[in-house]
This record gives sequence, C-alpha cells and structure tokens, in this order.
Amino acid sequence: MNALLKASIAAVALLAGGASLAADFSSKGVLPPAPELPTFYNWTGIYLGGQVGYSWGSDRASEFTSAGRAPLGRSFDYSPSSFIGGARLGFNYQLGSIVLGVEGDIEGVNAHAGQGDLGGVVRVRQDWQGSVRARLGYSLDRIMIYATGGVAFTKLEYTYVSPLAGLTETINASRTGWTVGGGVDYALTDNIILGVDYRYTDYGRFDHVGAGAYLGRTVEHEPSAHAVRASLAYKF
Repeated sequence: MNALLKASIAAVALLAGGASLAADFSSKGVLPPAPELPTFYNWTGIYLGGQVGYSWGSDRASEFTSAGRAPLGRSFDYSPSSFIGGARLGFNYQLGSIVLGVEGDIEGVNAHAGQGDLGGVVRVRQDWQGSVRARLGYSLDRIMIYATGGVAFTKLEYTYVSPLAGLTETINASRTGWTVGGGVDYALTDNIILGVDYRYTDYGRFDHVGAGAYLGRTVEHEPSAHAVRASLAYKF
C-alpha cells in the first residue's frame, strides 16, 4: 500500500513539473527548436558550358563500278581519331526524381586518316561536329545519371588519289546522322555542374561517284564514331 502511494505521489509531481515547464516556455514565448529538414538539389534551369574529350571513329570504304554497281573486291577500314573540344547549351526540368532535358553542342575536331594502295588511296578529314539531343535523367540529389539521344551533324572531306594516273579529286560531304549515349552529372555547387559522358554516332551510308581520280568507280562510305567527354557548366 505504501509503495502504491509513493508511486502515485511521484507521478503527480512529474506531471506538475512538466506542466510548470510548459507554462514557463509559453510565458516566455519560446518553443524548442524544430529539427532542420534536408534540402535536395533542384536540376531545373538553363545551363551553359564547355567540354573536352577524345573521339575515335571508323569509316569502311567499299569500291564498286559506277556502271551497274558491280563489286570491285576492294574494301578497307580506316580510323580517324582526334581530341575534341567545344561548347554546350541545355535546359533541364525536374519532376520528382525524373529530370527531362534538351541539349545542343558544337565541337572542333582534327580527325584524319587514310588507306589504300597503288590502285587508289582514300583520305578523310573532319573539322567539326555537333548535335541536338533529348536527355532523360534520374536525380540522386546532387548526382544525376542520364541517357541521351538525338540528331548529329558534321562535314567530312574526302580526297581520292590515283597514284598511277597522278590524279586527285576532293569532295565535301555534309552528313546528318543519329547519336546515343549516357553520362553522369554532379552539382559541385548550386551553379557549377561537372559531368562525364559517352556517345556513339552513326552517319549512315553514302556513295561517292568518281569523276576524276576515281572515274568509273563508286566508293560507299560508312562513317561512325565513339567519343568520351568531360564537361563543366554553369546553371543559371
């Protein structure tokens, strides 16, 4: 009985003390501070930046007769490669963890290669390339992984040489193709974004009908390229 009485008295005292403490906070207009809620990075906005990287390509050339397109049994691969660098402009819009975006870029290239023998030589040179792409990303706070794909364009300069005849002809081929890839962006600050990405680009097949050094011959080209890039951008 005494134990029950002591427990009751202690409970009443505890409640009274709590009520007194709450009244004291209320009278002074002070409440205990609420815990801070975590803040997450928002990828929505326009960004502008630049990139540097390396591109390595493949261009298979196959020869046919211009009349009747009969195979001549000559085909070879050459691999133009180059360091690349340029600028990019894009826009992201975040919906929950999903980030939708569009991006365009333009780059300088110094890729060149050649292949052939006494029957004929083909050389290729590429000075620039660009693309316009959609992006679909997944946000992990300040890290975003994304896939990208769209339209790519460039200009390729081909030189055809006939060593035996001592003749040369050159064409400029403006090409439009497709490009796909993916990457990772990291928001170093609220405005500075670091990134790394990879893309594969394919410019399709096309023919060059010889008119000088390759008179009577048609060359089918299949240019494509891989590229990796590191980027730095400012988000407004």
